[in-house]
Amino acid sequence: MLTVATDSRARTLSAALAATDWPDREQRPLPRGVHPQAAALRKHVSPLRDHSAVAYVQSALNIDLDPLPLFIRALNDEPELAAHLREFAAAAALDAYWAANDAPWAEAVAAVQQHVSGVDFTAILLEACDAAPAELTVLPNLAYPTALSLGISAGDSSYSLMPPRRAVGESQPWPFSDDRDHVLKLAINDFCLSALDSFLAARPGLLPETSAASERLPEHFRAAQPTWPRQIAKLFTYGILAVFLNRIEPGEGDALILYDRRTKGLPLLPSVVNSVTGYLEAKAGGRATLADYLPRLAGEVTGWLA
Repeated sequence: MLTVATDSRARTLSAALAATDWPDREQRPLPRGVHPQAAALRKHVSPLRDHSAVAYVQSALNIDLDPLPLFIRALNDEPELAAHLREFAAAAALDAYWAANDAPWAEAVAAVQQHVSGVDFTAILLEACDAAPAELTVLPNLAYPTALSLGISAGDSSYSLMPPRRAVGESQPWPFSDDRDHVLKLAINDFCLSALDSFLAARPGLLPETSAASERLPEHFRAAQPTWPRQIAKLFTYGILAVFLNRIEPGEGDALILYDRRTKGLPLLPSVVNSVTGYLEAKAGGRATLADYLPRLAGEVTGWLA
């Protein structure tokens, strides 16, 4: 089942992030415009920069700049973080704040809902990753993080925390309503990565944590995916995106691969797509499993990077 909604836990964590140094960190190295809701939220919570919850979140970011672990903890109702977020929500009067700012969030939810209607993400996950959670939820995010899309597993649920597409320079991001391809790409990406995180966590040692080949991947790619298993998962997901976006909108997956190959310094992407396409065909014929394929893909990637 797919739901598009807002979530108080994710939005409260976003508000706490707005009071840390995350908004400034996120602007490096490429400054960009943010949604008016993000700017307004940062202004609203600025008097609470010394709140204990902000210090707690800041401490976590100082250890690991990736906000994904914080959102995983929040959406899994981890008690310590949940207690801090409840205190922060009360201090910031967030219930009243969200009520007063409901219109743009409701508009984002409605736009994303229209774009994903009729797309069977569960079937995509079953074909690609062997399993799908009972609940899939897209959380359109107008606040922080403003540029990162996150796939989050929480029990029997998987979430896509989805920002609008950023624009050029100081312009505010594109409206969700204008950008179906962006929405579908991020939903498939996030749900697939979330499924792969769970798959690999249940199979420790399937892929080594490090590889010498990793050093030949672009620095920005390694920064976003700091372990070898995560790098292979992301490359696998590129293949899945190409296949399924082409099925939904012919040519869209090819365009994504062409664009990211050029702009993100990933010349191996067409080879990845060919490999993943072959895997899906073999899997459909009962001749391949994901547990066998991911180590093989890692070996192929090592060869392509040589």
